[in-house]
Amino acid sequence: MVSCEQNEPAKQSVAQLQTAATENKTEKKVVKREIPSPVPLVYRDESAFHPALADTAAASQDSVVVPESLETVATSSSIESSSSEKVVVKKSSLVESSSSSAPRAPVFCENAPEEMLCDKRDGHLYRLVHIGNQIWMGQNLNYATHGSYCYEDKHENCKVFGRLYTWTSAMALDKSYATASAAGVIEKEHRGACPEGFHMPKDADFNTLVSYMKNNNRFPNERSGTALKMAFSWKYSEEWPAGTDRFGFGAMASGFRNAQGVFRELGHDADFWVADESNNPSHAPYWNLYYDNDEFLGDYSKKKTYAYSVRCLKNKDADDKPHTEPNPEAEKAPEDSTAE
Repeated sequence: MVSCEQNEPAKQSVAQLQTAATENKTEKKVVKREIPSPVPLVYRDESAFHPALADTAAASQDSVVVPESLETVATSSSIESSSSEKVVVKKSSLVESSSSSAPRAPVFCENAPEEMLCDKRDGHLYRLVHIGNQIWMGQNLNYATHGSYCYEDKHENCKVFGRLYTWTSAMALDKSYATASAAGVIEKEHRGACPEGFHMPKDADFNTLVSYMKNNNRFPNERSGTALKMAFSWKYSEEWPAGTDRFGFGAMASGFRNAQGVFRELGHDADFWVADESNNPSHAPYWNLYYDNDEFLGDYSKKKTYAYSVRCLKNKDADDKPHTEPNPEAEKAPEDSTAE
């Protein structure tokens, strides 16, 4: 009789078993959905607006950024995050120091580029564009106020397109004026939600803008809407030409929010409130750009509870620095001009 003996498996050391278990262990990967970076704003000279400058979010309502050099006492549980430069501390946790009865307010705009507008209220940066005798913000206002919104309530849309404002929010007026005439409180250069030194444009200001472009555009067949729009953000139209942003205004298709709270027309439409009123006290006039039209038109009126974009205009009495205006004469004329 032949007996077979099964060999026992070789004994493994505890260390070897632990190593094998580690190698065979499948680690669960956590995939985070990153918010896409703001689309760089590309201007008529083909330069790009740095995304870091576009990402100028306003400070949170419940927190302030406090430099580490500031001798403020705070509980360790109140610190949200820290770095070698700054810590974020909840307002409610700040303790009075012996040298001050209140925490110092955040300081904005100390190192802002001189050629740009820095809003001292929140640190947002904006291009400035000189068109004729006017100095416009080259981007939509993005100052957070009650009655203003990001498209579809997504913060990343505010970074690119700015905020959408009801008329009373844009004008910084009590919401009771949404259904009542505000003729008696509208100032000549009405600041509204604009930064210091700037004001809400009137119908006459947009008319001046259109008139200047018409008289100073080397391309006589190119109409106002085409000259104001950027190529970026607008839906393609087979019938009308793409935007040229001829004078640097940089209009984008930012859409709007209607009176029922529904966001519409992103990529198709841009609307701008003005500091005027309609015959109906619950309505206000606005100017419109549309992807399927090549004109910038102001023959419209809508309920003040709609939310549209805001472009601010520099006050005439503000100190002006020497500047170089965009020169449409320097560009080559296209071989085929758009027909009238």
